[in-house]
Amino acid sequence: MRHAHRTLAPLLALSLLPLAACSNSSDPDPDSDPNTDVNANGCPPATPSGSVAHDPTAILKYGSVPASSLDPIRMVEANEITVLQTIFDPLVKLDANDQPVPGLATEWSVVDDGVMEFTLREDVVFSDGTPFDAEAVRFNIDRAMNDDESNIKAELANVQAVEVVDEHTVRFELDPPNPAAFPIILSDRPGLMASPDAVRAAGSSTAFSDAPVGAGPYVVEGAWYSRERVNVRAWDGYWNAEERLLGGIDFIETSTDASLGALQAGDLDVQYIEDDKVGAACDDDRLRVMSSSTNEIRALLINQAIEPFDDVRVRQALRHALDREAIAEALTDGRSEAATQWFPEGSVAYSAELADAYPYDPERARELLAEAGYPDGVTFTAEIGGTFTAYVRMGELVQAQLQQAGFTMDLQLIDAAQMLARLYGTADSPPQIAAAPLAMAPARSPSNRFRERFFEDGRYNPSGETIPGLRDLVVGADAAVDPDERADLLRQAAALASAEAGAGVPLFFVAGHTAMGAYVGGVQRGSTRSNMTFDGLYITEGRVPVA
Repeated sequence: MRHAHRTLAPLLALSLLPLAACSNSSDPDPDSDPNTDVNANGCPPATPSGSVAHDPTAILKYGSVPASSLDPIRMVEANEITVLQTIFDPLVKLDANDQPVPGLATEWSVVDDGVMEFTLREDVVFSDGTPFDAEAVRFNIDRAMNDDESNIKAELANVQAVEVVDEHTVRFELDPPNPAAFPIILSDRPGLMASPDAVRAAGSSTAFSDAPVGAGPYVVEGAWYSRERVNVRAWDGYWNAEERLLGGIDFIETSTDASLGALQAGDLDVQYIEDDKVGAACDDDRLRVMSSSTNEIRALLINQAIEPFDDVRVRQALRHALDREAIAEALTDGRSEAATQWFPEGSVAYSAELADAYPYDPERARELLAEAGYPDGVTFTAEIGGTFTAYVRMGELVQAQLQQAGFTMDLQLIDAAQMLARLYGTADSPPQIAAAPLAMAPARSPSNRFRERFFEDGRYNPSGETIPGLRDLVVGADAAVDPDERADLLRQAAALASAEAGAGVPLFFVAGHTAMGAYVGGVQRGSTRSNMTFDGLYITEGRVPVA
C-alpha cells in the first residue's frame, strides 16, 4: 500500500527522532532497533516470543488520566492525547519508530507546489453513525482553524484552503508548504476526527467534551471525571475491529509514587513508571518492563519576557549554573541522557557543535550576572505542583545548584492545575510566574517543538516572543524537499535557540518505562505519560503470563 509520494520518503525518515531501546550506554545508537527488549535494566524480555490467546472482552486498567478536556481542538493538558487517541482515530498514525503510516487517510502525496492530496479510507463511520468522508475532514480542519474555542490554530497556520475533491479525497493548499511536517501534524490533535453531527448538536467545545464522539476504537462509557477517571469501551461498527484486542480501557488517575504498588497489587495492568521504580519492577516476577529513549525533556522552564530573564546574559548564566550530568545521574539512576540542547543525539535537529556550548561553570555564570547588572546575584520565584513528586525533587536539586552560581530560586509548591495556568496563562489571565521545573512533552517532529515553545503564538511559549530569524529557518526546513537542506536548517534553528538561551535550561531526556503485568502483551516500546498508545495491546485469556 502506498502511503506517501516517493519523493517524500527519505525526508519523512529524517523528520523524527527514532526511539531507541535503553541501554547502559550514555551514547545511544540512533540506528538501534526501538523494539529491542531491554535487558540492561535487569528485566526479563518485555516482548516474549511466544503467543497466548487474548481475551477480547478484557478491560485494561491504565494508571494515568490527566485529562481535563476530551475535545481535540481545546487542549488543557498535554497528556490528554493518551485518552483522545482511544476515542478519535487520526488521519495519519505514527508507527513504533514514529514514522507516518496510514490512519483514516490511506495515502497522501504532493500534487503541486504547496498542495497535498489525501485519500481517505472508505466505509468508515463515527460511533454515532455519521459517515466519515471528505466533508467531515473539511469540517474538522475548519473547526480547528477557526473555532473561537480552539487553541491549536497555530498548528494549521499554513493551511490556506481545504478542498473536497470527491467523497474520499481531500486537498490542502499550504503556504508556506511543509510536505515533511504536515502528515505528522495530522497524526496529532489537528488530525483527530470528530463527528460533525455530534459537534453541531453539542453547540460548544465544553458540551462536546462531556460526550465526545469519534471514529476511534472505543467510546466513552458513562460520565467521566476531569483528572480522575475516564472509561472507554469497544463499540460495534469500528472500521478496524479485528485489530482492536481489548474490550475497553479504564484510565485511573494514579500518582507516580503509588504506581508500582498499584501494579503489584493488580489494581493496574499497565503504567508508566519513573526511573527509580524500574529496578523494583524488574525484580518482580509478576511484572515486565519495556524501556525506550524518548525526546521528552525535563527542564527548568522560564518566561524570558519576565525580569530578570528578559536579559540574554542572565539566561546564559542560568545555563552555565546547572550541572546537567549530575542532575540526570541523581534523578534517573543514570538511565537518561543529559541534555545539552533541546534535541537528543539521533535527532535530525541535534548539533554536535552545541554539545559544549554551556559547560557547567558557576564562576562564568556569576560573571555573566555581573555583566547584566546583577553583581550580587538574582532572586526569582519558581512554582511547581506539589503533587508532582518527581518535579519537586528536580526543583530542589536545581535550587541547590543555582545557589552556588548567584541565583536564589524561591521554589513554591502549589496546586498543579493552578501552576500550569500561572506559567502559561489563560484566555483571561497572562502568565504570572518566571520559572517552573517541568517537562516538555515528546515532540512528534523538531518543528513541533520549535513552534510550540519558541514561536510567539506557540501554546507553550509563555513569553509570547519569537527569536528573530527562527521562524524563517523552521518554515524553510518544513518546506524543504531535500533532507540535507532540511537538516541544515533545523540545526541552524537549534543553534539560534541555543545562542539566545531561549525557553530555559534543558536538563535531561526522559527514558520511557512501561511496566505491565506479565499477562499483558503487545507493548511496542517504553512510553511516558504523553506518548502511550494502546494499539496492539492485549490481556491473555485467564490472565496467564505471556509465553
